[in-house]
Amino acid sequence: MITDDVKQLVKRWVTQARADAKARGEYPPPPYSRLPDHQRSLLFREAHWWQALASGQLLASCVPPHPSPDNITAMREHLTRCFEHLHTKMGGHADLLPTGTHDQLSAIQQRTAAALDVVEQAGAAWSREADAAWQELMRWAGRLNPAGRTRQAGDWVPDGWQHYGTTGS
Repeated sequence: MITDDVKQLVKRWVTQARADAKARGEYPPPPYSRLPDHQRSLLFREAHWWQALASGQLLASCVPPHPSPDNITAMREHLTRCFEHLHTKMGGHADLLPTGTHDQLSAIQQRTAAALDVVEQAGAAWSREADAAWQELMRWAGRLNPAGRTRQAGDWVPDGWQHYGTTGS
């Protein structure tokens, strides 16, 4: 448990500070059990940060998680269904759609296809380009559902996504 690790780290710091002060012939600071609350609070905050860094929580809060091959497959299937639905709806409205609708949908399809290619080719060599491509795919996956359809954020959402953007502590 991270709290126990943090407490042990603070205790080690206090013990070391006492030993260092004694070695220099100075009056040692109080032991952990008699540490004032404000000092303990500061030490715990710092120790918690270091523990979050060491455990990977800090990184997980700042860097979006990489999708698994199953997430990528589910994303491709989801976007394919969305585009099929949009093309079906477009066919029903034919000439009644605003000018540029077909061109914009075509441009979106090309962007998502290129982003999927980047993500699928990235494999273990994940890069900022792959991160950016996946971020764009996540946005398109949520926005391409036509009005009236419920958003199914399912298998295409990577594990750990809920931690992304949190403080990491």
